Amino acid sequence: MPGTTTNGVAERRRGRKVLVVGLIAAAILAAPVALAFLWITFLNVMSDPLGPSFLGLRIDGDTITVKTAQCPSDRVRRVELYDSDSEKLVWRADDPLTEEGRGGLLRLWAAEKYRTSRPATRPAELPKQLDVSVRYGSEDGAGAVFDLAAVRAAAPPAGSYWTTEGIRTGRELDQLLHCGGDKTTP
Repeated sequence: MPGTTTNGVAERRRGRKVLVVGLIAAAILAAPVALAFLWITFLNVMSDPLGPSFLGLRIDGDTITVKTAQCPSDRVRRVELYDSDSEKLVWRADDPLTEEGRGGLLRLWAAEKYRTSRPATRPAELPKQLDVSVRYGSEDGAGAVFDLAAVRAAAPPAGSYWTTEGIRTGRELDQLLHCGGDKTTP
């Protein structure tokens, strides 16, 4: 086989080099794509609740009320509202003064019903997506994002609240929890 010794070996080496360099380049280019995919997957998992929403919302004219599922021994300590798009704090209130409020029925922008609240008055224009966070202690709490147009359009009947899973009564929200010895808190 004359003529294949030097040229054939050199061509195979070049072919292997091209293959190795191509594989390395593909791996380098694929790494950012794979990382972006993993990051997007992580964000989706973190933003989608694994279980039912423990918060409901209703709008009656100018009155907005949040109902949070909770066990009888839980007491609301703080409620915070954020503009979901800008993450700007819209309103915060601490320590409901009424038993109804401590028990999870929270009228928003009702300064007289809380030890402290700020700002005292409701903004002229509410955000389209309202992020609601309710705290019971230093670590326990519940949160949900509400599309205010969807809540208004749903028009839940008296004693009922719009949730991401549909309309539920306050009792149905509370029944989402297991309050016995293996208490699950929101």
